[in-house]
Amino acid sequence: MKLLRCLGYATVFVGSLAVAQTNPKPFSAPPATKPATAAKPTPTAKTAAQAQPVSNEPESTTANFGDWTLRCSHVENAGQRLRLCEVTQALTLQGQTSPFVQIALGRVSPSEPTKLTVVLPNNISFPSVVRLSIDDKDASPIDLAWRRCLPSGCYADAGLKDEQIGRWKQQSEKGQLQFEDAAGHKVTLPFSFRGLAQSVDALDKE
Repeated sequence: MKLLRCLGYATVFVGSLAVAQTNPKPFSAPPATKPATAAKPTPTAKTAAQAQPVSNEPESTTANFGDWTLRCSHVENAGQRLRLCEVTQALTLQGQTSPFVQIALGRVSPSEPTKLTVVLPNNISFPSVVRLSIDDKDASPIDLAWRRCLPSGCYADAGLKDEQIGRWKQQSEKGQLQFEDAAGHKVTLPFSFRGLAQSVDALDKE
């Protein structure tokens, strides 16, 4: 396995066309033509983006805390403008620029529990889980269940309790992320706790 480096990663999911059919009309001779006249120019329609007012607040913001990044974005949902935030970390293979693994903590609303999400490449085994732990002796590792696979990667998540987040915030060494690849081999990757406490504290204030 190639070496990995930790990076803050600001990361984040066709309609159908109905065709109306009509009965053909009987053939009839075309009406007499009139002299051609110049077409009147029509005003250019504004695009949806131009028509929408611009908010005084930024659409998205990012803040780096060690190896973690706090990202907040505004989204429209049922006519309401919501502010969603998460803290993320990406593991990138040495010599590559695209993230190999993405880890994110966040919640949809303050009343909901924090959710931990991991995104991995499609080269994984089923059934299996993603496990995050402090070290080999961690008596309370966190197992994440696979939810879906998309061309961009496979997603696993789990709810986090306050005491689990508290344990992680106290760590200063590297943690472990384990999963099984498509060949059934167990893969262990390090991830960083550096900056997690500060980023989670900032997340709680949002």
